[in-house]
Formats: sequence, C-alpha cells, structure tokens
Amino acid sequence: MVSESLQSLSSLYITSCGIEGKSPETLRSYAETLKIFMRSVDHLGLPDDPGLFRPADVYEFLGHIGSTGVSAITQWRRQRETRAFFSWLLRHDYISSNPFMKVKNIKVPQKIVQPFTHDDIQRLLSYCDAGTRKGARDQALILVLLDTGLRASELANLELGDVDFGTQRMLIKHAKGNKQRVVRFGERARQALQHYIRSFRGDAPGYLLLTARGGRHLNRSAMRTIFQRLGEECGIPKVHPHRFRHTFATWAIEQQAREIDVQRLLGHSTSAMLRRYTASYDAEKAAQAHASFSPGDRLATLPAV
Repeated sequence: MVSESLQSLSSLYITSCGIEGKSPETLRSYAETLKIFMRSVDHLGLPDDPGLFRPADVYEFLGHIGSTGVSAITQWRRQRETRAFFSWLLRHDYISSNPFMKVKNIKVPQKIVQPFTHDDIQRLLSYCDAGTRKGARDQALILVLLDTGLRASELANLELGDVDFGTQRMLIKHAKGNKQRVVRFGERARQALQHYIRSFRGDAPGYLLLTARGGRHLNRSAMRTIFQRLGEECGIPKVHPHRFRHTFATWAIEQQAREIDVQRLLGHSTSAMLRRYTASYDAEKAAQAHASFSPGDRLATLPAV
C-alpha cells in the first residue's frame, strides 16, 4: 500500500479526471469539494493519510459541512464527490477500503419545483424591451431556455457557430458529462435570437450571448443575476435559469410529449431526473383525480349506518 498525503493525491485525482474526459464544470466542482475537504481535515485534525481514514472521520467531516449552514443538496454533493475520490484511491491501491461506503447518503428533501405559468412567461417577456441590446438579449435568453430546456452552463457556452437557423438546431458541445447532443428550438425563439444577432450582437464568431456592456461572455453567474433582477422588477419570485428547465419538461409532458424524447432533449441518460422535474405536474394530476374518488365527498352517497 502506497502512503501519500491527501493533498498530493487530490491533485492527481483531478488530473486523472481531466484525462478521463470529465467536463470542465465537473472538474471545477470536484476541485472545489476537495479543497473544502482538505480544509475540513486540517480544521478537525483528521488523518492526512487516507489509509487511516475511518467511518468516524467521515461522520466528523459531514457534520462539519452541515454545521456551516449549507443546503442538504450541497451536503449531499460534498459527500458524493468526496466518496468518488476515495473510490478512486481504492481502485489505485492507495487505500484498502473506502470508509465512505459504510456511511449512508445524506437525505435530500424532495421539493416540488413549481414551473412558470404562461402568465409568468408573458410577464417576464413584457419587461424585456426588444428595442435595446439588453432587452433583446434577455428576450432571446428566456425563449431559448424555455424552448430547449438547456442548462444555464450549456447555453452560456453555446457559440454562434453551434446554431443552425435553417434547421433550427443547436449543437450542445459542453453538456454535463461531456456528452454532446442536438436540440431543436422553435420559431419564436428563432426570431428572438435572429433579432438580437442582427440588431445588436453582430455575426462575429464567439459566444452566442454577450453582456450588454462590453460584449463579454455572458456566463452562468451573470445569467442568475439577470433573472434575479428581472424577477424583482416584474414581481415573480424564484426566477432562475434552472426553473425554465423544469418548465420545459412539465409543459412538454402536459402536451403529451414522449418521456424518452423529453429525456433525450434534456440530456439525461435515465428517466430518474425527468421524474423529479415533472413532480409538480404529477402532483397536480393526482389532485385533479382526487375529485373523482374523494372519500369525504362520497359520504353523501353512502347509506347511513
């Protein structure tokens, strides 16, 4: 068994993930988690030798993460990504067992994310002045996210050359897990994009969506800020890029789209995540069905005892 420090092995692990083809987003996430793990190890006085790590040390680490006030989903991600690091250590004979495998997963509350209503979308669009650079870009941003279900990072990394306006297709080259796919966008999204490009952006190669000032790359963080501001302006709470992805999935299923088609367009390898996205739709359908079998309402038709 080779004994090396957690610090040196974590750097090697990130390098190996890059060589194996993990996406830049995944690498950033892994590196961030391991940096937090290293700080926790130092702060808690846990073993620097991974071979000395025990389940009790894992619980101390997870307890420390929870004490910082981060959400359950963030705690779960830290646990999953650190466990993946220890699984890699085990595969490469740096340790004889993975202590994380003996610790149960942190439970994540299954929250129902409400999709936007049609009125919400119309209101958001009404606050975008298509006669200005910012308004035209924001209108295109809303319609593309709504019409494709793209992740914010996927749209942020989309380049003008990845868009075929003739076939109304987009080549997503920087998807999660480095899996490329093609998605279609509709006529209204096409018109909004072309208006933004012809009137303001221009046809120079590079990122599709740019900042209103300076024409720099519109990254994921900037998108979140745009939607937070827009939501505050028009009085709609919880406006963020990922909610458009939920809305895309829910509206598509409502319109009788095949689940396999929606799954492929979203870029998921299984239907598990799609089920989470459409949980609000399923809950509403169940509530509607209740009207036909309500036990309380049936009391009026039941004979008295």
